[in-house]
Amino acid sequence: MDYQEEFEQTPIVKIKLSDTEPYSKHPFKVEDNKKIEMLAEDIKEHGLLNPILVRVLGFGGRYEILSGHRRMEALKLNGETEADVRIIKCTDIEAANIVIKSNLLQRDKILPSERAKVYMLRNECLKKEKGNLSTGWTKVDEYTQNILAKEFDVSKSSIYEYIRLNNLIDDLLVLVDSGKIKIKIAVSISYFPSGSHEITTQSLSSVMAVKQALHLLKVKGRMALVMYPHESGVKEAKCIEDFLKSQTGIQVQKVQNLLVDYCPYLLLIEKRR
Repeated sequence: MDYQEEFEQTPIVKIKLSDTEPYSKHPFKVEDNKKIEMLAEDIKEHGLLNPILVRVLGFGGRYEILSGHRRMEALKLNGETEADVRIIKCTDIEAANIVIKSNLLQRDKILPSERAKVYMLRNECLKKEKGNLSTGWTKVDEYTQNILAKEFDVSKSSIYEYIRLNNLIDDLLVLVDSGKIKIKIAVSISYFPSGSHEITTQSLSSVMAVKQALHLLKVKGRMALVMYPHESGVKEAKCIEDFLKSQTGIQVQKVQNLLVDYCPYLLLIEKRR
């Protein structure tokens, strides 16, 4: 189906802003920032040149925005109560694909967390089309990974890494978007139990240091970590242990004195491959 051609043939009508709501799985952030203010000024001067694309929700009366979330915010900023829209009929899969395509074309910068959600949303569409609903949207199989890599012109490993980011809590995604956490480090953290995501900067630094040490360690090489699980460092110690459990090709032996609270203990690590 040529969506763009269908849009042009769909009549433009006016609906109330209060009758609309954002796309439920919108992967992109719509922030009230300088760009929204500039867009609002442009619309105030030239009008809404590109009508907003919506679909009817449920039995009618409410509309879901598929393309034009930023324009909608700009209209609200201008104090408008109505918007020019095109109302289309589409399935959930078609709606998701429209959201992805229209936003990718309109945005000059995409944050890592946004790209992660785009890949996951498209992965969900492909699995639904194939009838494969058993593995969840944050997991990719070879079939969807190949298609996604081709569609977005990236490597299959990049598809895998970005989709893994959807397992992180929002606080960590903010750090990824700001560049304070590298993508590959974030992917490693994504394997931690969800409760372990709420970690301190000190914990992150320690995990990264251990990761770098493992990388430099030769096969059959050994190293020991002295852990200090005192009251303020117990979370850091747990994060390092969880990270080591997520790694393959290493053997970890824990040596501790169970008779003394907060006693330092050793993690003996051997790199098998």
